[in-house]
Amino acid sequence: MKYVLTVLLSLAVLLPGTAWSAAEKIKGKYEVVGAIDSLKGAKEIEMLEFFNYSCGHCYRFLETSKKLHAKYKDKLLHKKYPIYWGNQTPYPSMAFYISDELGMEGKFTQDLFDTNFKLNINIFKPQVIQILAKDFGIEKEMTAGMQSDKIKARVDKAIELGKQYNASETPTIIINKTLKVVPSKFDGNVDAMTDNLDVIFHDILNFK
Repeated sequence: MKYVLTVLLSLAVLLPGTAWSAAEKIKGKYEVVGAIDSLKGAKEIEMLEFFNYSCGHCYRFLETSKKLHAKYKDKLLHKKYPIYWGNQTPYPSMAFYISDELGMEGKFTQDLFDTNFKLNINIFKPQVIQILAKDFGIEKEMTAGMQSDKIKARVDKAIELGKQYNASETPTIIINKTLKVVPSKFDGNVDAMTDNLDVIFHDILNFK
């Protein structure tokens, strides 16, 4: 028996069990995509969100994520990355960055989503973007921004970053470059996904 215990203890020391023990302290559903021990002592949550303007789950998360902001306030750093695929155009993504530079991203994004889901209008057409920009009084800035190499570079960077994290569904959430959460883990229930993020955030901020 002593020999068996010695062998088991030796294996416990030699085998990489740190990630397992760390994961045990962070509850919730997620995929580990980075060094989980790097989460120890985290003072804030960096949440990368890869989203698509035609995605119903993203539209819902626009609302449910407000609960996370209300609870974690300045401890939550939410970085949004618009991505697109198939026959979709980059115009909504470009509009995201242009309106962001003008301090209007939140309202403009809401209007884009509403136009798509409530009015059933194809927001990937440049004419639609221009009409919305006119309503916001930023038509000239939008036109100029659509020709900007800097804006195009930011759009391309979001796409490349999404590929790095294999953001094949939206919203794909990356937490502190370490944990990945997607709606399919919750059968598409975004409210359940948001509650899961709350659990993860809490445990990370208390992970010593």
